[in-house]
Amino acid sequence: MSRADALTQAERIRTAVGRRSRWVIRYQLVYGTASLAMVLAFGLLDGWLRGAVSMAIWISVIAVLAVYAARQPIAHRGMALTHGVMIGAWAVLYGLVLGFGITFFPHDAAWWVAGAVLVASPGYVAAYVTSRKVRA
Repeated sequence: MSRADALTQAERIRTAVGRRSRWVIRYQLVYGTASLAMVLAFGLLDGWLRGAVSMAIWISVIAVLAVYAARQPIAHRGMALTHGVMIGAWAVLYGLVLGFGITFFPHDAAWWVAGAVLVASPGYVAAYVTSRKVRA
């Protein structure tokens, strides 16, 4: 195989991996959207509903995403790092939004809406970053 053939084949493989890795973008978008819904439910509902509804949303979505991810045969190079940064940023923002919200803004809808958008942002930013990496 000539060097040109090898480079052509490597480019075909890179393109195929990128195309087959687009599932990660869907995963990240669903993760961000579930985060948004979970924080909104927690902040805007009262009593036992706040925990029950927010955790029902979160547990069901995370279970589905785990199965979905496990069934995917390919992930692009750097996916683990992007995922780790997304989860780490999400955890910090989630803790801050809930901590401050419960303590200082328990019935302030504006806090919870803005906080939900902030907590969802790591998923959406990761989806954007991934879409740039796997563009084929």
